Amino acid sequence: MVKQYLKRLPLKNIKNARDLGGVPTISGSATNWQKFIRTATLDGAKIDDLSYLMDLGITSIVDLRRKGEIDEDKESIRKIKENFSYYNVSLAGDREFSKVDMDRVLNKEVTVGGTYSNLIDNYSAIREIMEIFARDDGGCLFHCQEGKDRTGIISMILMGLADVSKEDIIADYEVSSAHLGYIDLDQKDPFSIFRITSPFYMKEAYEYVLKNYGSFDAYLMKAGVSEEVIEKVRRKIVG
Repeated sequence: MVKQYLKRLPLKNIKNARDLGGVPTISGSATNWQKFIRTATLDGAKIDDLSYLMDLGITSIVDLRRKGEIDEDKESIRKIKENFSYYNVSLAGDREFSKVDMDRVLNKEVTVGGTYSNLIDNYSAIREIMEIFARDDGGCLFHCQEGKDRTGIISMILMGLADVSKEDIIADYEVSSAHLGYIDLDQKDPFSIFRITSPFYMKEAYEYVLKNYGSFDAYLMKAGVSEEVIEKVRRKIVG
């Protein structure tokens, strides 16, 4: 087990990798280290990266991408399946973010944060992900392609369940732009809106949950997650 407690993980070939541990909760506790790790894709991961994750105690990997985004022939995918319990649960379902979707955002018909409601309301995927988290006694890593949108929503749910403040949930989300190198994008490029993790995007997602469900517990129960699973996940992140 790695004894260092690092927020950003020093992985050579995995971007945007950080631990959800060490975040204070409203009730005066703090989230546990080395239980939930969020990253960008592991497609370029080398054996040193995977060994580091194993030393951290990571035993399960949840890939939030669609089937079409995953190259099953990659050596890294084979190594992951050999060394971890690997699950592919598409948080976006089978639907790609199309040009029509992009145009709606660019034309200000909907915000980037507004598009996250489709991820939040994917009950079957949320239920499956939470059941995986509850079932595995080891640490869990979850990722999408860049580790910011789909991964950000799962991070929000976990920290919301742990009673982390809205401000800290938003702060965890918005640093992805810097870790991915997007902070240097030309802001005049209209497509930069899809790369920058604006705090207002996560604010909108967070408030969507509270407005429509009342609390993160109520939201997960609406998604069909059992009270037993909810409590197991809560104890894992903050118990």
